[in-house]
Amino acid sequence: MTQNRPVNINLLKIKLPLSAFLSITHRISGILIFFIVLPVSVFIFSELTQSQDSFNNFVIMYHKNLGIKFGCVGLILIFQYHIFTGVRHILMDFHILNESLSSSYKSAVITLVLFAVNALLTLWVML
Repeated sequence: MTQNRPVNINLLKIKLPLSAFLSITHRISGILIFFIVLPVSVFIFSELTQSQDSFNNFVIMYHKNLGIKFGCVGLILIFQYHIFTGVRHILMDFHILNESLSSSYKSAVITLVLFAVNALLTLWVML
């Protein structure tokens, strides 16, 4: 029996729909949250709650060091992206959003626009 399906799929050559791209990046952001965001957040929280001096030292480092500031903002944005795309997935799972291709594309665009607005507001407030 001859099968004409690809043996090795090159994801860089396949044009993914926007909803598939959001689904993949939602999973990637979940992995990043588990392995990077949570451990770093726990470390920062432990440093902030050790003493008043450690809190003051972190606040001073946050305001003086641009790398720490962008790192913290990046961690927050990863978490926010995961929340936005997760809400979209939940709405689709509960059939609140229609599962047709056109409505899936529209909900993906709305999700990205809402996240972009939220990201700009987060950057404006945090920086």
